[in-house]
Amino acid sequence: MGLFVFIEVISIVVIKFGYQNLIFSHLYFSGQFILLSLFYLELIKVPFQRKIIQSNLLIIPAVLLINFSINPDDIHQFSLLEIILTAMSLIAYSTFHFYNLLSSKREFYYINAGILIYLFGSIVVFLPRNLHTIYGRDFSDVLVMLNILLYFVYHIFICIEWYTIKSNYINEKNK
Repeated sequence: MGLFVFIEVISIVVIKFGYQNLIFSHLYFSGQFILLSLFYLELIKVPFQRKIIQSNLLIIPAVLLINFSINPDDIHQFSLLEIILTAMSLIAYSTFHFYNLLSSKREFYYINAGILIYLFGSIVVFLPRNLHTIYGRDFSDVLVMLNILLYFVYHIFICIEWYTIKSNYINEKNK
């Protein structure tokens, strides 16, 4: 969470000085991918699924670095490759976790649901972002509002998870 607040503050400062801040979207997507991959790596215990996460933690950043070195102009726009690779991998991890929950305790159920909802929505929001040059500012504003709404829903799920964990802890403590 701190990483994303830091990126947001730096982005605002960069805009205030009249520069483009799209370069920070790459930090956001990569940071989100790495942190949530590490989260799922701790959460998921199935060896095959863990190997997929570990492999993706090496392969996807390497592919993105190679892509940006081949196409350096892509750093100044939303990278469709980056969005698809990072979000789809995280959606797969979330799906792994839901599948694993069928036969185990409901651990981090609400956070996982929030991640899944947010990531599906963010793919819808971020993939057409480069189209704002064709359809104008109103199109971009709708996408920004949708992203804010999805992020808010994601945080509601985090709060529900926190409340559930806290309630279970208090109930266990009072037994």
